Amino acid sequence: MNCVCCKKKPQEVEYVNSEYGKNAVRILYVRREGQVHCIKELAISVHIRLNTVREYLNADNSRVIPTDTIKNTIEALAKCNGVGCKTIHLISLLLCQNFIKAFCHVVYCNAFIQEVPWQRLEKDNTPHAHAFLYSSEGIRFCEVERTQDKPPIVFSGIKDLKLMKTTQSGFQGFLKERYTTLPERIDRVLSVETLIKWCYGDCLDGLDYDSIWRTAHESILDAFAGPPETGHYSPSYQKTVNCIQTYILERIPQIEEVEVILSNIHYSVTNLEKLGISNDKEIFTPQETPFGACASTLRRKNCSKNLRLMPVDCKPHSSIGWKFSRGI
Repeated sequence: MNCVCCKKKPQEVEYVNSEYGKNAVRILYVRREGQVHCIKELAISVHIRLNTVREYLNADNSRVIPTDTIKNTIEALAKCNGVGCKTIHLISLLLCQNFIKAFCHVVYCNAFIQEVPWQRLEKDNTPHAHAFLYSSEGIRFCEVERTQDKPPIVFSGIKDLKLMKTTQSGFQGFLKERYTTLPERIDRVLSVETLIKWCYGDCLDGLDYDSIWRTAHESILDAFAGPPETGHYSPSYQKTVNCIQTYILERIPQIEEVEVILSNIHYSVTNLEKLGISNDKEIFTPQETPFGACASTLRRKNCSKNLRLMPVDCKPHSSIGWKFSRGI
């Protein structure tokens, strides 16, 4: 049966993108060393692009790799290549290499992996042999892009990282017009939820991804909070975003670009006057929606050739959202 839309007159159009794949393939790896167990839980998405779009234009599925095959490949490679012994970056590189090399008509592959933040449970500073605790220090992820004729581009990042400080934050000197009702503030609660994503240069050999991630995580906390005894002042959450990017680029020379998406969670002083109670900034009411948000990408001017040839607008900034609209 012919599709009705196929009978319509062709238009002067072209496909800009036609990638597809399998999202959120969940894997729990358990390594048993006697009574001591180690775990790694991953959520993996792999998308590919073919060298034709005949499946769209002509309903020709002869070259389409089913997404179920993509899922099975992910699971098989995880088992055969020792997921527990590799970083998520190496797993992503392996997946991209497999689909590019195994199928000559696959011209692009994108692998995105989130690692569930399990930490070994401890009691009285004694690690438990086989019990684990879900951590709240943010979710680690990575993303690898690869084409047939170019080296891979590797991204790392942290998402769902929530931070708060109860002072050393304000917002003044902003534009005011007839619809502006927000008062200027020199002391407020600053609470944010962040997604930070960074990109490496051309030289990927020998990178210690685990060490870099830990340094980046520490840099984010330092940029937000400041010294433990005094903290430092944030005049806006845009400036806080800039501090995060600057700290990471200054401390980690292997990183060439840092993207930060920050959502500002508002806390307003609760009005207790109607109850005859004074409230000297002790009781606050969180405001889930609406919330402020900003996104910024900071790149070194002398970045690698791959990044220079890729305009910021062409980067896969939306990939995290549409591959993982639900948390892990």
